[in-house]
Amino acid sequence: MMVRNWMQANPMTIPSDTLVSDAKRLLSEHNLHALPVVDQGRLRGLVTRANMLRMGHFVLRKQDPDEFNFFVNRLRVRDVMVRNPATMSDDDSMQECLRRGRELKVAQFPVMHAGQVVGIITANEIFQLAAHCLSRWEGVELVKTH
Repeated sequence: MMVRNWMQANPMTIPSDTLVSDAKRLLSEHNLHALPVVDQGRLRGLVTRANMLRMGHFVLRKQDPDEFNFFVNRLRVRDVMVRNPATMSDDDSMQECLRRGRELKVAQFPVMHAGQVVGIITANEIFQLAAHCLSRWEGVELVKTH
């Protein structure tokens, strides 16, 4: 089982100069777990829903209008993204993806082919893989959602 068969192909990406508030909105509106940060065709980083939610809660808890204004109007993705995130190749095995995720304690990987982001694999796809394997083992076929 190869990563290319389980990844979300052609993921939404954002440039590093995107406002953090806009990235947070995109993650929420599209029910995404992560957004690769791409500048001029090159992967620069990764922003995750969990990181954006933590940051938003921190700003709201402080209840400082200046911090809230900075968060909404000035803070850029490049300031908070995970730089040089761990990636998978589209021809890596899902076994390798699971091993690396467990080893690195990450739940999402941008998927690369020839230096370009071609997909993303998250915990959602891992759960789909587990359901697929279990259904095969139990003799019940489940439908893949994408």
